Amino acid sequence: MRYWINLFFIFLTTFAYGEDKTTLYDFRYWSAPDHTRIVIDKEEDTLFNIKGYDNHVVISFDDAEVLSETFSNIFFKDSRIQKVRIKREKSTIKLIVHISKKFKLKHFTLDPNTKYKHHRLVVDIVDSEVKVAKKITKPDSPPSIRNQKIILIDAGHGGEDSGAIGKNKSLEKNVNLAIARKLVAIINQNKDLNAVLSRSGDYYVPLTKRLTIAQNQKATMFISIHADSVESINAKGASVYTLSEKGNNSKLARQLEESQNVVDQFGGVETVIDNDQFLKNILTDYSRKDREKQSFELAQEIISQLEKIGPIHKKIPQKANFVVLKSPSIPSVLVETAFISNPTQEKRLTNKRQQQKIAQSIYQGIVNYYQELD
Repeated sequence: MRYWINLFFIFLTTFAYGEDKTTLYDFRYWSAPDHTRIVIDKEEDTLFNIKGYDNHVVISFDDAEVLSETFSNIFFKDSRIQKVRIKREKSTIKLIVHISKKFKLKHFTLDPNTKYKHHRLVVDIVDSEVKVAKKITKPDSPPSIRNQKIILIDAGHGGEDSGAIGKNKSLEKNVNLAIARKLVAIINQNKDLNAVLSRSGDYYVPLTKRLTIAQNQKATMFISIHADSVESINAKGASVYTLSEKGNNSKLARQLEESQNVVDQFGGVETVIDNDQFLKNILTDYSRKDREKQSFELAQEIISQLEKIGPIHKKIPQKANFVVLKSPSIPSVLVETAFISNPTQEKRLTNKRQQQKIAQSIYQGIVNYYQELD
């Protein structure tokens, strides 16, 4: 979950601090299973220095505007961060982060984009102790477990990347996670299926890492949950997308493709993915034609179930070149559950009972797909 700490940076008087101060605009953080991310909005020319010690990190800003002087401690609801202190030493502001476990540091800066108007300093505090599970020889699992089909449920966006924002300020990332969690809970009641989330909380997972998670989990299906958004508040209905390596088959698909494939810029990824090489590796999979056919059939089954609970925007599965759908060998679909840009549908998407209905419909589509294969 994303915790905003509204640290509003104030301008101090010229008499006290001089004229050439840079401004720090905002501070926030997200907790992920293996790291905590701190993001500070700043000016482009803000000078900073980051030092890691045994049990704390010091982030210093030279000649910067100070936080509200009443701030002496910042509370983090985080398993690895004990507390944060703000300290001023002459013209330097220091953010002192006390950490409870062994860690590694990573930091980088991000330029402004369409969602964030300021430059960003991103500091990742990463767990250095990685628990490696010992290989234990176990007797053969019962058939019902050994033959389980593993489904990766991907909750779109997260953390710094909010996704679309509804007219009533609902965030797509929260809607996606809520529906994804409900879908996983429903799937895991079926002894023949096992669902796994790509993210379990409010943090960002890079697009290709979502695919890596699916591969590591030996997933046999990949379903990405999203909510649609366009300028018109009248657009409504669900759509389901499959991968098209040749590109999209509609104007809306093209718009979605453009927006979804650049979310790493919003979520905070230091380097741009070499998509050409990544795609080249995926395309070496000779079974991709079967995957495309299976994905289309899965999309059809999900649409037929979603149609029972609400309007459908596109009754035929749509195609787009989404990075997140490039899982080799397994059927992969992206479900746009409704238009969060439509106030009526936004209300539906944030209603727990409606979220349950959406999750149940997607689940039934999955079951029907597998039954057709048998």
